[in-house]
Amino acid sequence: MKTTIFSKSNAKIQESESMNFLSGYKIIIAGFLLLFLSSCQKEYWGYDGFDGKAFIALSWTDSEPDYIDPGTNAIPSNFYWDDYYRIHPGIYTLYYDGVVGTRNGWVEYAWEVDYEIWINYGEPGSRFYDGMDGLDNYFVLECNPYGPDIFLDLKSKSLNSNYKIISSTDDMKVVLTENEYFSMKATYRKVEKRTHAQL
Repeated sequence: MKTTIFSKSNAKIQESESMNFLSGYKIIIAGFLLLFLSSCQKEYWGYDGFDGKAFIALSWTDSEPDYIDPGTNAIPSNFYWDDYYRIHPGIYTLYYDGVVGTRNGWVEYAWEVDYEIWINYGEPGSRFYDGMDGLDNYFVLECNPYGPDIFLDLKSKSLNSNYKIISSTDDMKVVLTENEYFSMKATYRKVEKRTHAQL
C-alpha cells in the first residue's frame, strides 16, 4: 500500500514539475514578446503650430476725432491711441467723426470703415516635424478727416506690405494691402454724422 501511495504522490510531483516547467516557458515567451513589442517604436508625428494672434491699434493724423466707435468690444471705451488691443478675427465697422479747421473755416466730417481682422494659422505638424506657429498680426487703423488709412505690421520685420488704393471717390475709398503672405481689402465710406451722447 505504501508503494501505491508513493507512486500516486510521485505522479503528482512529476505532474506539478511539468506544470512549473510549462509556466516557466510561458513567462519566458511573454518576456520575449514584450521586449520585441517595446522595440517597435511608433514614428513621431509632430504637433501643429499655434495660431497667431491678432491685435489692433487706433491712430489719428491731422485732427483727433471727437467721437469714435471701433465696432468691437476688444477696444475699451477709454482706450489709448497707438496701443495694441487683442481682437478676434471677424469683420467690423469703425465709425468716427469730428471737426477739422480748413482755410474756409471749420468742417465737420464722419467716416465708416468696414475692416476685416484675420489670423495666420499655425503650420500643421507632419512626420518628425513640429509645425511652425503662425505670425501675430498687428493692425493699425489711422483716422484722419479725409478718410482713414490702414497699415499692417507683422512680427517679422522683413515683410513689407504694399498699400494700394483700388478706387477712390469723394464718398468712398477701397484700399488693398498686399504681400506674398497676406492681402486685406477695406472699404471706407463718407457718411452723415451720427447723433451721440456727449461724454
